[in-house]
Amino acid sequence: MAVRNLYDVLEIPRGASAAEVRKAYKRLARKYHPDLNPGDSAAEERFKELSEAHAILSDPEQKKRYDTTGTVGPRPGGGPRVDFTGFDFDAGPTSGGFQDLLDAFLHTAQSRENQGPRPGEDLVFPLSLTLQEAFTGKRARIAVRHTVACGGCRGEGRLPHKRSRSCSSCGGSGKVGLSRGPFSFARTCPACGGSGKDPGEPCRACGGAGSAETVETVEVSIPPGVDTGSRVRVKGKGQAGRFGGPPGDLYIETHILDDPTYRREGPNLRVKVPITVTEAVLGARIDVPTLGGGARLKIPPGTSSGQVFRLRERGMPSLRGGTAGDLLVEVTIWTPPVVDERSKDLLREFARLNPENPRPYTGAEKG
Repeated sequence: MAVRNLYDVLEIPRGASAAEVRKAYKRLARKYHPDLNPGDSAAEERFKELSEAHAILSDPEQKKRYDTTGTVGPRPGGGPRVDFTGFDFDAGPTSGGFQDLLDAFLHTAQSRENQGPRPGEDLVFPLSLTLQEAFTGKRARIAVRHTVACGGCRGEGRLPHKRSRSCSSCGGSGKVGLSRGPFSFARTCPACGGSGKDPGEPCRACGGAGSAETVETVEVSIPPGVDTGSRVRVKGKGQAGRFGGPPGDLYIETHILDDPTYRREGPNLRVKVPITVTEAVLGARIDVPTLGGGARLKIPPGTSSGQVFRLRERGMPSLRGGTAGDLLVEVTIWTPPVVDERSKDLLREFARLNPENPRPYTGAEKG
């Protein structure tokens, strides 16, 4: 080790920062760890070099001495021993995460590490509504499949002893250790979840899960004005919490069906209303449909087909209690089927008396 440049060992440039040293060590340690290369003496030797280089360059005083003189003084303790207790193995953008390395040589599955009560997950339930239901609001009864806390153990998964006593696995410390080669590891005790107390016997009612699945009928009030993607929260009707934690929430996510009469444009509604030629020319007052009942609209003389009129606050209600949207009325001129000669004569007379050309581009002489 003394004849090799420590930065070369970690494959980083001389004078690299502490963060670069840490990142390089994680990457290479995962590659050359003996437990991931069983029987490979070269990998084992390389891993020892990496551990020694990291131990020196991660220590500010020794790194400063090495960067200045190129040498390292004597290290106390008679040899390298790395303690990973409290070390953040997943910090940094390393591929795969260093926790994978720990799992590889500890050979353990993910344990029941309890750092106190944990809230349950939220649930999302889709609900389709007509535009009329979105306008007026609706009370809906829905069947929700979710988990609830076990009544026997109150969601703990275990039945605690009547007398408080220390966990037999960790002796009350809440942590268990493991030494392997130059490494010393400490992890949360899987038996007590880090509490240090005897967790008791698994609950027979739920098999230790702390929860049970059920189907519950929930009544929910959908407020007026919801749109596609709106969410209504029902507190406490999500998945059960873990280890005595509170349950999650249920979110009703609304989807508004297409309407044959109205088109929604944000808070506004658009509707097409036909008018006669006479109403368009002379003007009129016509009835207009709205989701909240009928309304009267004044059509001024000379109205063109496609013209849009606005009825204030006759659109969708506001979810936040503000001003409602508007109703946009687009008029289209309806052409009657003229079949009798008298009507045709009157239209010809009308055209003679009103010779306006609505297509001015056709007035130029043809070439």
